[in-house]
Amino acid sequence: MLILVYAVLIIILLLVILNLRYPSVSWDTNNIRFEGLLFPDGFIWGVATSSHQVEGYCDNNDWYIWENSIDEVGKPRVKNGQKSGVACDHWNRYREDIELIKELGCNAYRFSIEWSKVEPEKSRWDEKAIDHYQAVCECLLEKGIRPFVTLHHFTNPIWIWEMGGFENEDTVKYFLEYVEKIVTSLKVYVDWWATFNEPVVYAVLGWYLGIFPPGKKNILEATRVLANLLEAHAKAYYVIHGADDFDADGDGVTCNVGIVKSVQIFDPYRRWNLLDWLVFYMLDYYYNQSFIDAFLSGEFKVNVPLSVRYRRRIELLENSLDWVGLNYYTRVLCGLGLFRKEKVILKNTKRLPVTDMGWTVYPQGLYRALLRLRSLGVPIFVTENGIATMDEKLRGEFILQHVDAVREALLDGVDVRGYFYWSLMDNFEWAEGFDKRFGLYYVNYNNLERELKKGSEIYKKIILNNIMRQKR
Repeated sequence: MLILVYAVLIIILLLVILNLRYPSVSWDTNNIRFEGLLFPDGFIWGVATSSHQVEGYCDNNDWYIWENSIDEVGKPRVKNGQKSGVACDHWNRYREDIELIKELGCNAYRFSIEWSKVEPEKSRWDEKAIDHYQAVCECLLEKGIRPFVTLHHFTNPIWIWEMGGFENEDTVKYFLEYVEKIVTSLKVYVDWWATFNEPVVYAVLGWYLGIFPPGKKNILEATRVLANLLEAHAKAYYVIHGADDFDADGDGVTCNVGIVKSVQIFDPYRRWNLLDWLVFYMLDYYYNQSFIDAFLSGEFKVNVPLSVRYRRRIELLENSLDWVGLNYYTRVLCGLGLFRKEKVILKNTKRLPVTDMGWTVYPQGLYRALLRLRSLGVPIFVTENGIATMDEKLRGEFILQHVDAVREALLDGVDVRGYFYWSLMDNFEWAEGFDKRFGLYYVNYNNLERELKKGSEIYKKIILNNIMRQKR
């Protein structure tokens, strides 16, 4: 009996410690006024896109193959068999779209380079494609908009796909050649570089959940791919610093190199259940903490019981960040369903709005994610944050509440330098096709006309209010 009492006391003590260490943060999100959302001088206000999702004509990459294939049961890989095709025709309409960015009041634009367009075949460079990206940068600077360039946003040339993509360690070498070419070509315009967008998401969706190319379902392979991506980043960091010797924005620094991390907030489904805390720990460790620890120690370690055990020292990874990008969208409640068909419970947060993606609107999670990345010791940019919805009242509330969460983090001493909304306009949302609309601008896919959404106006007001305050 005494042993049972001690066991109960230990469990209670553990639960108290866990609840104190990982509190479920919340505050009143009602009555937030945009006039009160004031940010430091020089704060970056931006929007973000990626090449495959908006440019169109991406018919030489692995996603083109993916969109034109079927799964093991004969279903299209993309919802309703949709294909990116011309997408938003941003390739031809970039001047018009940059004008839309200017009208919002933004001073930065995060976009990606389509590797398959600039290097359609191994070691063959398409100078016209490179000229195009130079023209995009020139147009941005003419409008007073700073380019933030992402070098890899989920897509690879077909020739890289055919050699196994980032499963093949040789891909790192070819990636570095591509990076050096782009940085050399754009260095007179660009000072802010991101090597990879969401490497954990890329590895998990492609090699574990199987909903991105190559459609595999092996967590060990996913982990090895992630390690290769971290190696590629570490080496690219020094390639970029070696190639970019031009101070494009005149601040005395030639280049700033970072990586973009998606932080998924997990919380236990039942905070009184120790088994739910165990699931929380495993998911959070794999998705978030192992990545952060790798940059702090130079060693990528994953140890998830009954799942995967992996350890690799990655040369040059430690101290390979000048800044870090944070992509945040939602939180998930997780737990163990001992008597359920699905043993791992993944639920939406209770009593909160849900987006068209099925994601909970939880602005406090952005605050928590910013505090989480503070341990890396470098400036943070919110590089993606947005909502897929047809409810424009909800969109406006989402923007207001999440910008407020950024301000709360700033007030608590987090070094946040900027906020980029995802996305500038509606676009091709990967496996979801065109149905999920994240854009500030509505895109009519029949004629590709853009129109500012009602819910997006609050973002414009927040930016204008900060600009006017700085001028006073």
